Formats: sequence, C-alpha cells, structure tokens
Amino acid sequence: MQQFWVVLQELRKWFESFGWYRQLRKYDMQLLFGGLGVGFLYEILILILPYQSTSGLITLFYTIPLLALAHQAFLLGAWLTLTSGNIKYLPYALWLEAVLIIFPFSHITLAGLIPAAVYALLGYFVFKYTATAYVDKSGTP
Repeated sequence: MQQFWVVLQELRKWFESFGWYRQLRKYDMQLLFGGLGVGFLYEILILILPYQSTSGLITLFYTIPLLALAHQAFLLGAWLTLTSGNIKYLPYALWLEAVLIIFPFSHITLAGLIPAAVYALLGYFVFKYTATAYVDKSGTP
C-alpha cells in the first residue's frame, strides 16, 4: 500500500501542475456522483416510460450526448477524487458504476460482466487502501 500511496502523491503533484485542476477539484464529488445519477436516471426512465417516449429519450441522451458526457464526468470525478481528501467515497462510486453497467439485470452477458467486474475489483482495492494507515484522518493520501 505504501507504493500506491507514493503513486497518489506523485499523481497529485502532476495534477497540480495544470491550471484546470485547481478549478475542478472543488467539484470532484459532484462530477463523480452526478455522472452516476444521470446514468441511473436514463436506465430508470427507459424502464418506466412507455415505448412511445423512447425516441425522445434517445434524442436527449444520445443525439445530445448527455449519457457520454455523464460517463466522462464520472471518470474525471474518479480521477479527481483519487487525489483528494474524499477518497473514502470512491469505492462506493466504483461499485455503483458496476451495478449501473449490469442494471437491467435482464440480459447479462460476458461483455457486460467484464467491465462490471473490473469496476468492482477496483472498488475493492481502493476500499482496502482507504482502510490502511496511509490515509490520514482527513482522507488525504
């Protein structure tokens, strides 16, 4: 875990060399869980709304690439959270992303299980890291 701690320290130093990092690090949790929220909203709307509204949802989430932007916001939020004091929330977000990938639970395939398993394992390893002594009381690596 000490090697991972050193990697996180160097990653933070590298991020701090960019000007955009100082502006975006305030919004790490909003980007992380906001991206997940938009993904879950899309999946729930597809399940709840009638078939006639599918074209409107596809226009909103695919033509206007709201779903792709939400996924990119999630990934950016994950990287920002990895180097911030809120790292203790990152495993839960990774596990939620794994659930989101296989969410309808009706057509589970190997192509859906592999990314879900990767996110679940990454969440487990980050959770294991946050339980070590290398994360101080404020959660900063």
